[in-house]
Amino acid sequence: MREALFIKRNRDKWIRYQQEQTNDPDEQAERFITLLDDLAYSRTFYPQSKVTRWINSIAVGIYQTIYQNKREKFTRLRSFWTTELPLLVRKHHGVFLFTFLFFALCVLMAIVSSTHDDFL
Repeated sequence: MREALFIKRNRDKWIRYQQEQTNDPDEQAERFITLLDDLAYSRTFYPQSKVTRWINSIAVGIYQTIYQNKREKFTRLRSFWTTELPLLVRKHHGVFLFTFLFFALCVLMAIVSSTHDDFL
């Protein structure tokens, strides 16, 4: 497909994606996937074109809205130590007990072995 036809078919969609923001995560993911498909096609057939840079800038904007770093509140740290970690330990206490007993047994075997070892 010629570049002019490619631009003509998709220009309205790209302008809409650039100007209209959406809060629906599914719609945003669909837009991002569609833009990546168009970007891959454009990079393959028109690598030095301005339209490739334009599509890339739109895709970057959507990517940053999806994957931007969100700051956590300081209370989140306190919540982790007071709520989440104790619940996690309680949920897996059997595994923790088994591994601790196995570790203690290995340490005890090492102590007994070292006391019966003949030094030069």
